[in-house]
Amino acid sequence: MTLYAFRALGQDEQANQVWEGVLLGQRTESDLNILLYGVHSFYVEVFYSNAENSIVRLRSFRTTKLLEPHLSQLDLP
Repeated sequence: MTLYAFRALGQDEQANQVWEGVLLGQRTESDLNILLYGVHSFYVEVFYSNAENSIVRLRSFRTTKLLEPHLSQLDLP
């Protein structure tokens, strides 16, 4: 699946595709848990609200610039 095909899906269908990806990292911002997944040949951030117990946003991208907020959370040997 390409990034553009992923973006053409509805949020529920996107979420199903994300769960088939690989969890790469996680961070917290305000009251959101932001999970980073590698999906096919791109990345997806899942913005999850504990208060609402739901996904509030999905952001898909290929640029490594958007990975920067996650770098401090990675534990590389």
